[in-house]
Amino acid sequence: MLNFCYTDTIQGKRSDILKGEIMNFKHTKGIFALGTALLLASCVAPKPAQSIEPASSEEPEVVGPSVFILTGQSNMEGQTQYESSDGKTQYLRNALDKLGIEDGDCLFDGIPEVRTSYYGCGYGEIGDPKQIHASNKETPIEGKFENTKVGMGAKANSWGSSGGNTENRMGPELGCAYKLREHASEEKPIYFIKAGVSGSGFAQTGSNAINWNIEEDPNLYDKHLKPYTQNCLDLIEAEAGVKPIIRGFLWMQGESDTEQKKIDAYEDRFDAFVGKLKKDFASYAKDGNGSNIAVIDACIYDGPNTQWGAQTSVNMNNLKMQMAESHENQWCINTSCKLEGGMGLKVGDPGGDSMHYNTESSFRLGMAFADVIIDNNLLG
Repeated sequence: MLNFCYTDTIQGKRSDILKGEIMNFKHTKGIFALGTALLLASCVAPKPAQSIEPASSEEPEVVGPSVFILTGQSNMEGQTQYESSDGKTQYLRNALDKLGIEDGDCLFDGIPEVRTSYYGCGYGEIGDPKQIHASNKETPIEGKFENTKVGMGAKANSWGSSGGNTENRMGPELGCAYKLREHASEEKPIYFIKAGVSGSGFAQTGSNAINWNIEEDPNLYDKHLKPYTQNCLDLIEAEAGVKPIIRGFLWMQGESDTEQKKIDAYEDRFDAFVGKLKKDFASYAKDGNGSNIAVIDACIYDGPNTQWGAQTSVNMNNLKMQMAESHENQWCINTSCKLEGGMGLKVGDPGGDSMHYNTESSFRLGMAFADVIIDNNLLG
């Protein structure tokens, strides 16, 4: 049509007729376009009616701060020195350099993202409050939280290394706090409730015996750990304004139970002890279920010249690893020098002695506790 009109117009033929045809074409084209538009419009799916939901009147749930209980015997209590007795050699700073850690000043200044209440003593001293090394100097069992830093280990006494600053001690809480600080804040810190007793076990005997065996000797649990833990939980709730959640139980013990007959009874005694703790503090566990409190154990030293018996120390560590495999929500850190895949943590110099981890090993143990917490999403 367009070619026809163009040709005839050029040639000057039937101009009047063509003019009318062109007008009719334009009119027809307009009607066609309008019809097409209406047809397309009828094919478009209508928008669904949008409903406006009423705003929820419920406040979002406030989750309480995460809490970990740290207990056991001397390598949890903290018999490791972070500097030499005369202060001239900085064991911890040297260890940090070796580990490639450049931001370690927080370990001396205090870590506000992880707050610790500590309570511990040497073998046979727990009956005398004056002998308990604690953050609360006046009434130790009431607890007191401070920013985690060096000095939260045991005081110097006859059981561990003596001499020098009585607060020249550290335990695994230090390495643990260092790694966990990135998962908390100063406004909402993680809390450590630390209670360690040097030489404590499940089958101690004699006048200075101090036991975790709740069935035969419940005093350590009933008169110390339980009330101290409750007091600390009350402090956290008052400080945070919300009920805290116990996420885990960190355990470093077993050196005093390496006679084979004690090893044979260790699992049952440990399970009874932890079971009671989970039951007594179930209301502080996630969903009010004590089984949600994770258990993180660690192997004992089994390297050269171990004080615990060359074979029985390995037997104890094998048992601990087996318990972690067979118990739900339980782990064991392989610190062994002899078991496959072990970290090879060491006792002795610098910072330790024949029974206590050296400075680097104590710090690495703490970081390993933190790794288990982080890798298994135990912070909630």
